[in-house]
Amino acid sequence: MTDSPRHTSDNEWSAWDECKSHWRVYLIGWVVSFSLAIIVCAGIPKTYSSQVKIADEHYETDLLLGLNNIAAWAKTGISDHKGLRMPEVYYRLVTSPSFAEEMSRVNVSCYHTDYYHYILNHHQLSWWERIGRGLSKDTLSEKERVLAVIHDNIRSKVSSKYGTTTMQVTDQDPLVAAMLADSVRVHLQRHLADYSRRRAVRDLVTSANKMERARQDYEKARDAYASYRDTHNDLTSVRASSVEDHLLSEYEKAFNTYTKEQEQYIRAKALVDKFSFKFVVLKNATVPLDPSGPQVIGYVSSFLFLATVFISWLILGLRTYKDYHLKG
Repeated sequence: MTDSPRHTSDNEWSAWDECKSHWRVYLIGWVVSFSLAIIVCAGIPKTYSSQVKIADEHYETDLLLGLNNIAAWAKTGISDHKGLRMPEVYYRLVTSPSFAEEMSRVNVSCYHTDYYHYILNHHQLSWWERIGRGLSKDTLSEKERVLAVIHDNIRSKVSSKYGTTTMQVTDQDPLVAAMLADSVRVHLQRHLADYSRRRAVRDLVTSANKMERARQDYEKARDAYASYRDTHNDLTSVRASSVEDHLLSEYEKAFNTYTKEQEQYIRAKALVDKFSFKFVVLKNATVPLDPSGPQVIGYVSSFLFLATVFISWLILGLRTYKDYHLKG
């Protein structure tokens, strides 16, 4: 009974000793994997990333005044634009295919063309991508390939805690990355502003219609109550009094509804007259000096790890195979 644990322990130590005895194999494998990692990194074009961080204007003001995030959200509960003033909405818009198509039309002045043709004519592929594209039958159209690259170049990250959105553009030219990052902010603000303005005008028309219907109901209830009072001044019956109370209640209800709709109309009109949809730019886009990719350390670490696992598996597998045949 005591031999089994000792035997297991011996196997564990023999496995370690077996791997350690083949240190030259590990050394050769690490040198080869390191060289392959360098070759792979050399074949990947350098990329640069530029970021811009934004917050909604009223969020930033509220936070500077000392309001916490919950209080800031509570204040926006009365806003007609609360559905748009959310970082999650910004994220969905920026990462949508339609936004990538819109960004493809942005002018890249340093190349005297738009972003679509810049990607088409100046975007470089790695050597294995070029080989793979030449060997495979690519079913994607030229436009689909370019828009896919643009879509992958634009990234967005949301911080719900602070109500901020970080937008990042990655490109092989650092100047283009900075220009496009700023253009993403401008196009996002313009898109949201246009949509919000159209919705504000639509809300104003709806509010005006509701106010008109409430006015008609109010005047109808007022005239009915006034007419009944004029024709029933001398009646003191319970039924006449009950009818008068009912008409008075309808009149007061219609008056309150009309007053409420007037307030909503005034508020909707003010939103249209003083419309504003702005971002607070917490971090401006700058031209990156250092490349963001490829990550040489990451590639080297991954290749070394895979080489170590593969060599260990090969050595222990051969040892197990030999032991099995010797016992047989």
